[in-house]
Amino acid sequence: MFQKLKFIYLQHFKIFAFLNFGFTIYLVYLFLLNGFDKVNLYNLVIALKFITYAFTLFIEKLFFSKRSVYYRNLGLSYRKILGVYFSIDFIILISLISICFLCKNFI
Repeated sequence: MFQKLKFIYLQHFKIFAFLNFGFTIYLVYLFLLNGFDKVNLYNLVIALKFITYAFTLFIEKLFFSKRSVYYRNLGLSYRKILGVYFSIDFIILISLISICFLCKNFI
C-alpha cells in the first residue's frame, strides 16, 4: 500500500506538495517573526491550513476527477490518499513549529 501511495504522491501530487510545503514554510516564518506566545497566531495557522486543504480538494475534484478511476483500480480511495497526505503535511507543520520553538529558546 505504501508503495502505491508513494507512487501517487510522486506522480500526481507534486504541485500540491510544493504549494502546501511552501505555505507551511511561510507559516513557520510568521511564528518566527511574531513569537510563539500569541494564541491568535495558532488559530490563524490552523484556519489557513484547513483553507489550503479545502483548496487542494477543490482543485483535485474540479480538474482531476478523471483520475478517480485510476485510483480505484489501484485499490485506493480519495479519502485514504488525501487523508494520509493531509496528515503528513500537518505533522510536518507541527514538527517545524516545535523545532523552531526549541531552537529559539536555546539560542
